[in-house]
Amino acid sequence: MYASEFNRETGTTFSIKCKKLIYKTKSNFQNIEVYQSEQYGNVMMLDNCFMLTAKGNDQYHDKCISLATTDKKGANVLIIGGGDFGLVKSLFKKIDIKKLYIVEIDEKVIDVSMEFFPDFFKLSKKAKEKITITIDDGYDWVKNNKIAFDIIIIDCTDPNPIAKKLYSKRFYQHIYKSLNKKGILIQQSGSPYLNKKDIINPTISKLSTIGFTKITLNTFGMPIYPLGTWSFIKCKKAR
Repeated sequence: MYASEFNRETGTTFSIKCKKLIYKTKSNFQNIEVYQSEQYGNVMMLDNCFMLTAKGNDQYHDKCISLATTDKKGANVLIIGGGDFGLVKSLFKKIDIKKLYIVEIDEKVIDVSMEFFPDFFKLSKKAKEKITITIDDGYDWVKNNKIAFDIIIIDCTDPNPIAKKLYSKRFYQHIYKSLNKKGILIQQSGSPYLNKKDIINPTISKLSTIGFTKITLNTFGMPIYPLGTWSFIKCKKAR
């Protein structure tokens, strides 16, 4: 059998040969499926889109981690989304983290990831003690936030009825207020080929208007995502 994602814009389909479907559920927010494959290990799909594989999934995480730079000792880090914990272990290896906050809207994503992608959750006791997980809408959480962060990573899906608030100008204003001086924002920004007009250019424009500086588009190969190339936008709070 094959697990497949169809991209309507390009009329293309990407498939992974799988042994079987091992888990399927519908949370309050999305359909979640996990397949078992030989080449990629377990494969997670959300609403019929590939999200995560146990093997060969390093490109996304490695690129994001490479952008998360700070010289500060004891940094406060926020991940909005990221319930699969794919970024967490690598962040602790690169950054001296004082506290890591994860705000995930769908608790089921954490539960399913913990069961079927357990390697992402193998952390030291010291690292685990620094992690705070909150099940909440990322927009609402940041709007009410009083903590100052050195790095904020928005590890969300593309703009859909749930996630579109995380690409709004008002949301970025809340993010700006939540960052320390020279704090870094990293935003998942979709395909540089498919999403330049609807995600990338509008996001860069909003960030610039708010006062973010050193805005860069950072592309990388991501075989399981549409057309095989993906991106992050990185920027810095100037003051």
